[in-house]
Amino acid sequence: MHPLIPYFETLKIPISGDFAIHGFGILVALGFVFGSQQAIRKAARDGLDPDMVNRQVSWMVAAVFIGGHLGHLLFYYPEQILEDPMSLLRVWQGLSSFGGFIGCAVLGVWFYKREDKRIRRENKKALQSGGAIKARPHIWGYADAGLFGLMLGWALGRMGCFVAHDHPGTETNFFLGVKGMLNPNNMDYAEKVSWIERAKEFVPGVADADPSAIPSFLWQQVAYHDMGLYEAIWSICMFGLFLVLDRKPRPPGFFVGMVFAIYGPLRLVMDIFRHASTDTRYFGFTPAQFFAAAMGMLGVWILWSKRNDTPVKHAMAEFRERHPEAPEAADASE
Repeated sequence: MHPLIPYFETLKIPISGDFAIHGFGILVALGFVFGSQQAIRKAARDGLDPDMVNRQVSWMVAAVFIGGHLGHLLFYYPEQILEDPMSLLRVWQGLSSFGGFIGCAVLGVWFYKREDKRIRRENKKALQSGGAIKARPHIWGYADAGLFGLMLGWALGRMGCFVAHDHPGTETNFFLGVKGMLNPNNMDYAEKVSWIERAKEFVPGVADADPSAIPSFLWQQVAYHDMGLYEAIWSICMFGLFLVLDRKPRPPGFFVGMVFAIYGPLRLVMDIFRHASTDTRYFGFTPAQFFAAAMGMLGVWILWSKRNDTPVKHAMAEFRERHPEAPEAADASE
């Protein structure tokens, strides 16, 4: 096989002087927009409150960047925190997907617990005044809506990583390999020598290159596994699968469990191809592999433990029958 994706510069749209809008930022923003739209539609289909999902989105944006950046530093570069404590505040410099997952989970639970307290107070007043009873938030139902929308948002966000050459893997001749993702001239001398040893297996002539200045016509012909591209392909396929699976009411937590159970093993394997220049390992495994193993097992447990629960859509219909005047519908069983 031969790599089919040629070398290309990272996508930037110049605005003024050194200021430019990066393709990564555009695609991540589009991911939040279209992903949240799908989550809102999923919530509405299940009888949940779409406005609650809409209000949650801004918190999720913060969770992705804050949690992702903290995870990036804590899991991969903890020494940087000691050397430069202000790096904690530069949330745009480095993101960890699992840090983002944890941040979203923590803020998501906090958000819906807060909403639950608010609605309980309002329901107490409604009982005294004879007003309509509102539905308490069903955390698993809203989590399913969030993960449903995440698949489309994740695909667009990872395409942002693709156009920014953010996640190069090892050198390869795989047909989806992307040429020139890494410029070895940005490495130190020892890393350049190591790069030449690896790259000479894929591109003739690299072995004769001068490590002090490797010509662009050589390094731009070396292809790499692109982890961002692979995850974009996976997530858009998952979104298509979810559209089909959502035609039938599913138990609460079904889509959360599906994402965890499938992405965990996938990421466990993908990190085997993580490039040496971005490699951080503990006991032979990357931080993401530890989280991926736990995520996969958690996903299987969620699918198994929730398999006999009443589908959220049915529970919402029952709530509406009990409280026909209620403007919203949700399961109060949480």
